[in-house]
Amino acid sequence: MIRTVAMDDFEAAIEALESDGYVVIEDAITEERAGELAELTLASPQRVPGVAGYEFFVALLNFDLAFLELAMHPTALRLARHLIGGRLEAAPNAFAWPVEDQVRLGTVDGLVAHPGSDAGWWHLDSPMGQLNPARLLPDFPILVNAFWVLTPYSAETGATRLVPGSGSRRQMPPATQDDLDDQIVCEARPGSVVIVPNTLWHAAGSNRSGEARVGVACNYIPWWVGRMTMDNIPVRRDVWEKMPPDAQALTRHQLTWNVDFIGDVREVE
Repeated sequence: MIRTVAMDDFEAAIEALESDGYVVIEDAITEERAGELAELTLASPQRVPGVAGYEFFVALLNFDLAFLELAMHPTALRLARHLIGGRLEAAPNAFAWPVEDQVRLGTVDGLVAHPGSDAGWWHLDSPMGQLNPARLLPDFPILVNAFWVLTPYSAETGATRLVPGSGSRRQMPPATQDDLDDQIVCEARPGSVVIVPNTLWHAAGSNRSGEARVGVACNYIPWWVGRMTMDNIPVRRDVWEKMPPDAQALTRHQLTWNVDFIGDVREVE
């Protein structure tokens, strides 16, 4: 059963993350605003194909800075800092990175399961899947995803499937699209945000409804991590220059990302 937490109950959110490995925070934005951002997501032209019927709408900040409302949401940022921030004070044998730069924004991408989409493959978010499978995976996150629910998430619409507590297994999930015995379906109302560290097994469900299931993923990384995958498209400098100072601080590192390798990004008219 999905456990939800009120937006202002930070301690309950931390307890859920520690016990279940994820947390669903309700009413982080209004349902009306979620609907507006869902429509805006579907209008974005840059897309990367996933399994049949599934698309990633990439680099949403380059399309419209309205998505900063999600990326800069104080609750999501606070939880990301809790999960991946570093030490706050230096020690005789250890430096402390400046607190204001310990957490950075990775990417802001749309996650769209069109009607009839296939189920996704079970996976861990980068870079876990790229690490040597012969070794135990880290037991701490290297990325934290905030999945924003912009249209109803249910088993019928292809909501994300999760395996609670799977982060403690320190291994990749099986290479399958099938349901797992210990999975749950992350059912949530529009306006909710789901905080998922990249240690947790998860996969998209199959959308059996007649409407697109729309979400937006804002991922956060520690100061010591760079560009994660070929499909991580950095914010353009002309866009970055229009951002408020706090958003510029979270994204400045993207201006120097190495983009020699680019994934299968398609422009849609």
